[in-house]
Parts: sequence; structure tokens; C-alpha cells
Amino acid sequence: MKVDVQGLYRQFYVDNNFERDDLFRSLRSRFNINKALYPGSFVHITPSFFISEVVYVDSDQRAKKFFEQESSVADMISKKKTYDTDPVFHFIASDYSRTLDLKENSYDLLISQYAGFVSQECKKYLRTGGILLANNSHGDAGMAFIDDDYEFIAAVYVKGGSYHITDRNLGSYFIPKKQIQVTKEYLEKLGKGIGYTKTANSYIFRRIS
Repeated sequence: MKVDVQGLYRQFYVDNNFERDDLFRSLRSRFNINKALYPGSFVHITPSFFISEVVYVDSDQRAKKFFEQESSVADMISKKKTYDTDPVFHFIASDYSRTLDLKENSYDLLISQYAGFVSQECKKYLRTGGILLANNSHGDAGMAFIDDDYEFIAAVYVKGGSYHITDRNLGSYFIPKKQIQVTKEYLEKLGKGIGYTKTANSYIFRRIS
């Protein structure tokens, strides 16, 4: 059975005002991103409106059926893309923690949004110098912060319904509210983000090694 490609995208992103167009536009221009990997993407194809090549990964059957209608998805992207070349997108129906048939050290952007510890499982695909966009709903931003392979370089905040990127006062983030030692093992066991004294919508890291 086919899914309604436009309807499914609209239901989860347009109707909920959750496309985040301005965030991906800013990421593309600020960090010169041409190639992105989006594990746990579901059907959030907004990055393809701004980034010419994106690989989406999800184990959800609705996402699989969505991307199987490749011409309909391509048509949606083509109508909203902001670059001159043809969009290139690929969907992998898999749990991202499994080995993916992708070239390592080759992506400019790794997207981690509401999907677990993407920063760890998919780090090898992100090139050195590449950018990780992570939120902390499942603890991944906190995990990246204590990972020596990443450098915290900016925060994303929402003001007036718009997404903004700032590199000011970065030292005020990731300070736990409770006196706890934040380790990889602790975050893995907890499986969610801990409370920090100051939070952002998402966090931006650069892979440095």
C-alpha cells in the first residue's frame, strides 16, 4: 500500500510548524554543506531543500513506503530546492546502528534529532572538520559534548518562531543542574538528556578527530 507522500510530510512537519527551513538554510550557508547524512530521519526531507545531496536512514515502515515513491519525493524537493543542480537523495531502510553501506569520512553534516546516539554510531561517516547538528532529547548533544572527537562550536535557539545560530557564551551550556559525573556510560544507561542550567534547541559540533 502506498502512502500519501505530501500528506505524510504535511502532517508531521508543515502542520506542526516543524520543517525548520531557516535552520537548514543557515547551516548550509554558514558551514558550506553539500552532503548530509540524516539517521532517524523519518520523512523529514526539509534538508534536501537546501542541501543538494542527502542520505536518509530510518527503520520505520512508513518512511520506507514514503521514499519508495521516489518520483513523488523528487518532485516535492525540486519544487522547493534552493540550489541549481538536481537534488540527490537516497533512503536506507535500516536501524542506523547497523553498518551502513556508506563511505566513511565523507559527509559534511550529520543530523541527530530525536533519534538516540547518532553522534556515536554514525561518527565514522562524518568527515573530519564536518558538522554535527544534535539535540538533547535522547542525550546525544550531551554525549557529543564529552566526546573528544567533537568540539562544541555553536548553539541553536528559537526566537519569534525562527531558528538562529549563535557562538556566544558557549561556556554557559552543558553545566548539569545536579552534581553528577556525566560519562558515556551514564548517558547510555539513562537514555535521555539530563538537565542543564542553560539549554538550547540544538547544538552544533565540529568533528575534530
